Amino acid sequence: MKATFGIVMLGMTLAAGATALAGPGAEKGPGGRDGRHLQWLADELGLTDEQEANWKALHEQNRAEREPLRKEGRELREKLRAAVEAQNPDPQAVGAATLALEQHRKAVEAAHKAFRERLNGLLTPEQKTKLEALKASHRRGRGGPDGSGPHGGPGRPRGVAPEPPAAPES
Repeated sequence: MKATFGIVMLGMTLAAGATALAGPGAEKGPGGRDGRHLQWLADELGLTDEQEANWKALHEQNRAEREPLRKEGRELREKLRAAVEAQNPDPQAVGAATLALEQHRKAVEAAHKAFRERLNGLLTPEQKTKLEALKASHRRGRGGPDGSGPHGGPGRPRGVAPEPPAAPES
């Protein structure tokens, strides 16, 4: 029983993670949010008109390439959901669906990494440095690995409760 519960929980966690990969507004044009993010980034990095046109073309190409992956991900999540929500969940079916979803997540991750590498290939060394600084700044504002959270405190993983305050010394 514990093994089945563990498999079900792992499957649900992977399904939620795969859903988050697409994220809200993922379909809204080059660079997300109707292209505003891409334009902001182009301005911040000082992209030339040619670089900006190439970035937009790569975003459109990536969007077209991602669509089959999105469809496959939806189907895999639906299979997992059906396996988990069955009246008497079959651990093998749940496990197989979970593994298929994990394999899909890895494929999406690899495609995203290749896309980022193609984008970075269009940048000058100075622009790459600016981009890394922007990424680091973004991570700090969201409780990133450097330990600063959105309100000046350390970030912590989701689902981890804050530590209770220490009792005042008398």
